[in-house]
Amino acid sequence: MNTEQLIHLNVAELIIAEESVVISTILGSCVSVCLYCPQSRMGGMNHFALPSEQYARTKTDLLGRELRDEMYFGSTSIPFLIEEFFKVTKNSCTAIQAKIVGGASVVEKLKQSSDIGALNVAIAEKILREYGIPIVGSDIGGIVGRKIHFYTGTGRLRVAPVGDKAGKATKNVSTKHGLDLGLEKPSLLKNTQAQNSLACNTTKIQATVQKRVLIVDDSKTIRNLLTKILNQDPLLKVVGVASDAIEAETMISRLRPDVITLDIHMPKMDGVTFLEKLLPRMPLPVVMITSLNIEDSSSVLRALELGAVDYIQKPQLEELTLLGPLMCERIRTAASARVKRSCKRTTKEVRSVHRTSSINSSIVVAIGASTGGTEALKDVLVNLPEKIPPIVIVQHIPAVFSLAFANRLNELCPFKVKEAADGDQLKPGCVLIAPGGKQMAIVPCSSGYKIRITDAPPVNRHKPSVDYLFDSIATHVGKKAIGILLTGMGNDGAKGLLKMKQAGARTIGQDEESCVVYGMPKVAFEIGAVEEVHPLNTIPTVLVKWLSP
Repeated sequence: MNTEQLIHLNVAELIIAEESVVISTILGSCVSVCLYCPQSRMGGMNHFALPSEQYARTKTDLLGRELRDEMYFGSTSIPFLIEEFFKVTKNSCTAIQAKIVGGASVVEKLKQSSDIGALNVAIAEKILREYGIPIVGSDIGGIVGRKIHFYTGTGRLRVAPVGDKAGKATKNVSTKHGLDLGLEKPSLLKNTQAQNSLACNTTKIQATVQKRVLIVDDSKTIRNLLTKILNQDPLLKVVGVASDAIEAETMISRLRPDVITLDIHMPKMDGVTFLEKLLPRMPLPVVMITSLNIEDSSSVLRALELGAVDYIQKPQLEELTLLGPLMCERIRTAASARVKRSCKRTTKEVRSVHRTSSINSSIVVAIGASTGGTEALKDVLVNLPEKIPPIVIVQHIPAVFSLAFANRLNELCPFKVKEAADGDQLKPGCVLIAPGGKQMAIVPCSSGYKIRITDAPPVNRHKPSVDYLFDSIATHVGKKAIGILLTGMGNDGAKGLLKMKQAGARTIGQDEESCVVYGMPKVAFEIGAVEEVHPLNTIPTVLVKWLSP
């Protein structure tokens, strides 16, 4: 019978035990580093929530408590754990071992990056390497939380997956012979669990590989700022900087970057022209750097047509704290994205794909997309017939680009496409695209449904938000709707699509192979929100079939 004392550990705490005890905690995207010394048979463990203060986008946790304790952050918690461990052992241990556990992607309620779990793991690996402490075991990543038991007398680590009910805070019990810090703080995270059988699996990652970044910008100030921002991210490494496209071209084959940041306006050759020359020969992920003004909108849209994965705002020094983590997240995502080469097709060829005389115009079609979505939406819409039911769209896009994007689609499609305005009626033959920087929903009116544009807060960090639109469709339209979730980073739209399905609507998710970033539709599939999965090029055909009476 096991008589070892059980000690419950919460976030921003660590314990070092000189006698044999069992330390228990529950982890979502949080990470625990477990240290064990075979010579003295003693162990210690921490529990941290974020890699560093840089990633604390809010000043409080879920319970409204200020994030003032340095033990919330791996950058300070792990070195403190190691130093205190050496103090307690009086440097008598020459063979300390480490195990890492946690780092799942379950941080939606914190409104943090979906990569926070991976970043927590990366900072732990980095610091342990710096101290020369070998990692002898790990159970990290995945999409569900974990309940763990660490046996300090043997170094044994037991791990079990947990769901919502297991993620509640537990009362801490101190030990006479242990070092016990910050005992009053409850758990920062509530664990979440996917709603189908896939959620029972966890992913084990044995190593975190940094993504190599090449920065191309004619401004030395911007090159320095981007280098500073990206090198603070443990998952990114700037391997080179170039002042123009000609210099960049010579560096690509030598440096072999995973992703390139590319300025639009440069001497000798502008970024869009360089992209047009580069991608047919070297299909690398490219993120465009832009000032997000109306003058750049056509250039950005053209770059996305050519195969650029994403675009980010050109940073200012005073914006580093706010924009830095967001920029790193976007570039990390882009580095793993599928590069789509532009396909030359004439408007006449595209519009002849589907022709039908009978469409159920009483159906409302709602579509959501993010990274890679501007081109995915174009591919869907230009392949639809002239007669369509009302279609409403949320694409994550800045305010200055949404109008240009809608106008561009209006030129290509056989029906009307416009940026939505408050009070617009949902009508057959018309596509309404949410304006950037605003939230869009539909509400009932005397003639059917109309658009409601508001300045409501971001949902899932997005404004416009797909969930915000899909929730209103589920509430007001129910089974007379079709929901489609296309390529995009994160999880926005997944829960809204599930609500639509539960209300009787039919739902489609884009498949992994055709997505630039398989994020939003992946989460939707995992929680059971997707009725059918289809590649992008067949979605118009399926939609027309579903719309036929």
